[in-house]
Amino acid sequence: MALKDREKQERKFLYFDLICGLVSSIISLIGIVYVGLTQEITHSDRFIVGLTFWIFYLIFSIFMICLGIYLWYREKYFDEEQYKNDLKAPIV
Repeated sequence: MALKDREKQERKFLYFDLICGLVSSIISLIGIVYVGLTQEITHSDRFIVGLTFWIFYLIFSIFMICLGIYLWYREKYFDEEQYKNDLKAPIV
């Protein structure tokens, strides 16, 4: 029963990460559309800074989604034999 609870908990963590990443991506896309299309460009430097911020925020949120999926995959298919070292007695 404990293994099933652990798997359920892992799925909750993964879904939480994905939902947070998707919400951040949607917010950044809305920010890009708002800054890029609806605002009048009166100061080009402010426009470039705002647009750059939202683009980097989008890249960061996509990176976090990919990192969450990658770490989940690594944990799910962890191979203990790959990292096992033979212990040797110290030389006295």
